[in-house]
Amino acid sequence: MRRILWIVLVLSFLLNFLATAATKDKMVAFTFDDGPDSVQTQRLLDGLQERNAKATFFVVGMKIDPAHQDARTQANIRLVQRMQAEGHEIGNHTYTHCYLSQAAPKQVKEELSKTSGIIETITGQKPKYMRPPGGGSLTAPWVRQIASPMITVCWSGVDTRDWECRNVSKMVDKIVKSVRDGSIVLLHDNYATSIDTAFEAMDRLTREGYRFVTVDTLLTRNLGTEYQLNPMRIYSAMYPGDLSKLQKKEL
Repeated sequence: MRRILWIVLVLSFLLNFLATAATKDKMVAFTFDDGPDSVQTQRLLDGLQERNAKATFFVVGMKIDPAHQDARTQANIRLVQRMQAEGHEIGNHTYTHCYLSQAAPKQVKEELSKTSGIIETITGQKPKYMRPPGGGSLTAPWVRQIASPMITVCWSGVDTRDWECRNVSKMVDKIVKSVRDGSIVLLHDNYATSIDTAFEAMDRLTREGYRFVTVDTLLTRNLGTEYQLNPMRIYSAMYPGDLSKLQKKEL
């Protein structure tokens, strides 16, 4: 009887251990577009720090251009510096928030290269990722060719449309019900309700075993030593073990 009880206890321990291990690597990338915003981005960064969460910010170049000496721009530049210092990813969201596929190739190159140059000036690093305004449907292959080697990032069906919805409960429910291990969530860091939504969704997802990572951490999870991201693809998620959008490195 004691032996049976001991076996049951050991099996219970192993099952709990395996269940815990399985949830430890559940990742989701929260991404924020159209910032920085001198009020809401500051509040968002405070909340991310409290939660030990990382995020990705796709910033608009004209909002952080050092050529602009006004107080708001200078405050935004300090926010980008804080993002970098606290381990967040900073991505390119064009200079004027234009729809790239509707622009001339020369303008596309200017929109992306100017913003990348500004980000590099502020952080010392060129952005690895870009998000086209309007998403993948407005990003033709020739746009991705110009953007290369930056990787184009969209989102995995977890779009709260927070730019028009102000119902925090509704947006949180959409995120929590839609998220999978490997999802990319789209929000904007210039609305108070979006920040409230992010915090509440993160708190609920934490209880489900998720951790919050940058797009870079998420998209490179399956690379190993053989694969790399492909600048001609659009990445909206990276599920465990998924190699479908990766390309083999050339020997």
